[in-house]
Amino acid sequence: GVILRKCDGFEGEYILAFYNSRFITLEGFTFEGLTKDPVNYAWGEQGILFAGSSDISVRYNQFFNFGDAAIRATSSHLSSYDAPINSFRVKISNNYFENITQVTTTHPWNNNFGGTHDITVENNIFEGLKGSLKFASVKPVSKALIIYNTFKNTKGTAIELTYYSNVKIIANSFVDTNKFILNAYPNKPRSVNTPFNWGNIYFVNNTIIRAKGGIRIQSDVTGELIDDEYVRGIYINNNHFLDIDMTVYPEKKYWDLINLFSRGGKSYIFSTIKDNTYNLLPEVNFVKKTNGFIEKNNTLLKPTSN
Repeated sequence: GVILRKCDGFEGEYILAFYNSRFITLEGFTFEGLTKDPVNYAWGEQGILFAGSSDISVRYNQFFNFGDAAIRATSSHLSSYDAPINSFRVKISNNYFENITQVTTTHPWNNNFGGTHDITVENNIFEGLKGSLKFASVKPVSKALIIYNTFKNTKGTAIELTYYSNVKIIANSFVDTNKFILNAYPNKPRSVNTPFNWGNIYFVNNTIIRAKGGIRIQSDVTGELIDDEYVRGIYINNNHFLDIDMTVYPEKKYWDLINLFSRGGKSYIFSTIKDNTYNLLPEVNFVKKTNGFIEKNNTLLKPTSN
C-alpha cells in the first residue's frame, strides 16, 4: 500500500535507482510520475532504474503518469564487471501500467554497453501506453519472454525489438493499437560499433483486435554492420488478427498486415508465417514478404468493412 509520488518540484529522473545490485524484489508499491498528459512524451521523467543489476523481480505494483520509462533495466557503464552486457535475469510480472511512455532496456549513456540478458515481462496490463515495451541493445544480447500481457488503447507501437535475439512473444492480447503491434528492426548504424546477428523471434498464439498496424520486420538498414547475409528464425504462427485497418495511413506501402522487408539485401531463412486467422479490409493485404519465408495454412475470415 505504499505510494511513492513525485512532488511538483521533483529534481532528477528516477524515483528509485539501483546500480550494480542483485536479488531485489519490489512488490506492492504504487509509483506516480508527473506527466499526466495522455499523448505527449516527457523524456527524462522516469520511474525506476536498474543498471548493471541482476536477479530482479518487479511484481504486483502500479505505475501511473511517467513521461519516459516507468522501468528501465539495462547494463551499466559504471559496473566493475565491464562486459558490454552486465544486466541479467529481470522479471516484470503482474503489474499495472497506465499512461506511461515505455518499459525499456535501452542504454542511454554509452554505446559500449547493451541491454539486459534474460528479461521476462509476464501477465502485466499496459493501459494507454504512449511509446512501447522496448527491448533494445547496441551489443549482442538475447533471451526475452513477453507472455500473457494485455495491451489496451496503445497510442504508439506495442512492442519494439532492436538487435535482440531469441525473443518469444506468446499469448498476449492487443486491443485498440494505434500503430504497429510489433516492430523489429536493426539499431541505428551510428549507435553500433560491433557487427552481430539477430533473429529467433517468435510471435505465436497472440490475439490482436482493432489495430491500425500489424507486424513489421525490417532485416537491415543502409550502413548496418553485417557479418551474415541472413536473418534466421522469424516465426509468426497461430495468431488471431481481427478488424485490422491500416487505411488510416495515406501511404499504401503500409497496407500490409505483415510486412517483411530488406533494404540492403539481407534475406530470411528458417522462417514461417502459418496457421494464423485474420480478417481485413479488402484494401489491406495479409502479407508482404521477402525471400526465405514459408507461408501456409493461414485462414481469411469474413472480410471486415468500413
